[in-house]
Amino acid sequence: MAHILKIISKRSTFISVHKKGKIVHGKAFNIQFLEDQNLNNTIYVGFTATKKIGTAVKRNKAKRIMRELARKVIAKYGKINSYYVLIAKKSIFEIHFQSQEMELKELIS
Repeated sequence: MAHILKIISKRSTFISVHKKGKIVHGKAFNIQFLEDQNLNNTIYVGFTATKKIGTAVKRNKAKRIMRELARKVIAKYGKINSYYVLIAKKSIFEIHFQSQEMELKELIS
């Protein structure tokens, strides 16, 4: 069942997920995860691509890839009342999209 995804917009939320949540490492991206019972049955998702990825064009492409992954995978398989922050790695451009989908399913379950 598809759940409603909302985007994390405040820096303070990113920081609290980083401090209180747990990190899962993958090949194309890392995921920071935090459950919070005060979210009213929604899933919040944030995306980060640092300058280590490359130029602004590459960072924007990495974010577009991660947004589409979130729409396809986290909306279906994500836990309700939780935050997910996807952090891009350089290898996100080298791995096929279908492989990234399978990897994300494994990392969030």
